[in-house]
Amino acid sequence: MSTEEKPFISRLYHPAVVWLLRIIVGATFVMSGFVKSVDPWGSVIKIGEYLNVWGWDIPSALVTCGAFMLGGVEFVFGILLFLGCYRRISVWILFAMMCVMLPLTLYIAIANPVADCGCFGEFIILSNPATFVKNIFLTLFLVYLLMFNRRVSGLFIPYVQWVVGGVVTFYILAVAFYSYNVQPMIDFRRFAPETHLINTAEDEEDGEEPVFEYVYERDGKRETFMIDALPDSTWQFVERHLLNGTTDVSDGFTIIEDGEDIAPDVISQEGEQFIVTIPDINKVDLSCTYLINELNEFITERGGSLIALVNSDEAGIEWWQDISMASYPIYNTEPNLIKELARGNAALVYLNNGVVKWKRTLSSISYSFVTETPASQLIADLEPQPRFVLETFTFVAGATLLVILFFDRSGKLVAWLIRRRKRKRNNKPENTAENDSVDAG
Repeated sequence: MSTEEKPFISRLYHPAVVWLLRIIVGATFVMSGFVKSVDPWGSVIKIGEYLNVWGWDIPSALVTCGAFMLGGVEFVFGILLFLGCYRRISVWILFAMMCVMLPLTLYIAIANPVADCGCFGEFIILSNPATFVKNIFLTLFLVYLLMFNRRVSGLFIPYVQWVVGGVVTFYILAVAFYSYNVQPMIDFRRFAPETHLINTAEDEEDGEEPVFEYVYERDGKRETFMIDALPDSTWQFVERHLLNGTTDVSDGFTIIEDGEDIAPDVISQEGEQFIVTIPDINKVDLSCTYLINELNEFITERGGSLIALVNSDEAGIEWWQDISMASYPIYNTEPNLIKELARGNAALVYLNNGVVKWKRTLSSISYSFVTETPASQLIADLEPQPRFVLETFTFVAGATLLVILFFDRSGKLVAWLIRRRKRKRNNKPENTAENDSVDAG
């Protein structure tokens, strides 16, 4: 660097700018990492979309680990940058991520291989060009912080930064593990709790009605059809694409069979109902079939019903009926809708009068719990409390950081008082000597 450049770079530095960029960049990565960790299944699905486009066959266990790591790293180092901890390594880690994300989002903006990058999960859906522009600004901000971040102290002294990092890491991993094994702690999808699963008359009057095209497959060949010209049963339904209108909360759940939406007929609008969702019957633990049958017997005795929504052809449905000894109806449903309704390889959704009340993975429910819990209490005991758990985790982590900050600042205050007292003690003899000389004069 020449001597002429140094004054110019020095003029760029200001502590207020450093703190402002810490807050902007840190908060962006914190939000991005949190929404990924609060819905790790969504991250797994999005990573799977990328891998399918590129034709990469990666084991599902590695994809899941990658989803956990991506959300965790963004959140942890975003918090560290926000608080001014690990002033060098936090910036370098995030800058290294942007060195990968910036060219990746450029490719996505040009080639458009996926509908959206998924950087903010289902919370905020940005277009691919908007995502690339956002990453340009983040990269520029990180370049500035690479030059000047170390000049400005953070909120915590270096000796306790590892404790802060440990608390934040434990917090986000706890959030991710709960959300993966039960359900997302915050549901940003269309069919969140307290949502009508089927359109009501009032809903249909609001907004433009969505128009879809439907993709079917036969003998390895895929074709698209409109709702009024769907093929016969020799074709297997794959997915649907939105052509006109919007898909929002008012767009209800659909189950297409023989060219008609039978969802209003099979999803009960009165009373209680269990819906079992299975996106891929080949990935389900077959031991859950006993649990499903027990739940079916329980809800039927209460006057309700149970249905299963699977992504499979007729042969797969017949195989499932045979292996599970199912006495409940099973319907082939679009896989994207199944995954949007509930996360997990197999999940249970509880409806009351057509309204989604709660949902959870079947793996989070033990067979013995269902059989041993009194029937009058089972529904209430099965209901998870994701918001309460999230609030508890957040309170414990936040209180811990505040306690650390209090003792950290108290220590700095004590150290400042000691230094001040020493300075006064060292200055006292000099002042006394000066006063003596004045008196003598």
